[in-house]
Amino acid sequence: MLAFACVSVLATVTTAASADTVKLTGYTYGSKSVNVKVDPPGTTLDLTYAGGAGEFKGTLNGASFNTYCLDLYEYFNWNVSYNEYHKVEIDPTRAFDMGRLITKYRGGVDTALETAAFQIALWEINYETSGSYNLTTGLFKETAVDSGVRSLAQSYLSNLGSFSNVHVSKLESLGHYDSKHKWVAGHQDFLITTPVPEPSTYALMAAGLVGMGFVARRRRQAQG
Repeated sequence: MLAFACVSVLATVTTAASADTVKLTGYTYGSKSVNVKVDPPGTTLDLTYAGGAGEFKGTLNGASFNTYCLDLYEYFNWNVSYNEYHKVEIDPTRAFDMGRLITKYRGGVDTALETAAFQIALWEINYETSGSYNLTTGLFKETAVDSGVRSLAQSYLSNLGSFSNVHVSKLESLGHYDSKHKWVAGHQDFLITTPVPEPSTYALMAAGLVGMGFVARRRRQAQG
């Protein structure tokens, strides 16, 4: 079975020099139908997709993880292991906005409707270039007649929150030539996140370092 698009991996990933292996097995909570269009200037890269959207489940290097799609232009197959993925940084502004989305909403997203809306919001952040996130205008649009998914996604995008407690990047599969000089297309890109300390944690760390410095100075003075 051919899966439509991709999934953003919401899991902690250890950076390694070797390639990562990704295998997706299905939707975590089921899916909802969406109609989306990517319409950049010109016509070469115009793209439409009508089908299911939602959180996916699978394995990353053999460990279970859940994920969302990042790139609508590539495909993958269910229950197939792809072992040519590598961790790649993405545009900092997009990464930060995705991090805000994940930080504020990801913990409460656990139904087919919510995960489909979350997926739409991720695509909007990834593709939109207008400076604002509106699912009915701009480069990326959600055009389904049933606006339940779209309205929920728009509510996420209209209030992303003020901070991100995750570092957002992606697992990328690049096209390449095989040993017979035949071009092999890359597979879907997947979003991955790693946690970062919240501001309060940084403050505690700073206070601890100051305290350690004070104690060390007192010890030196006592010894002197």
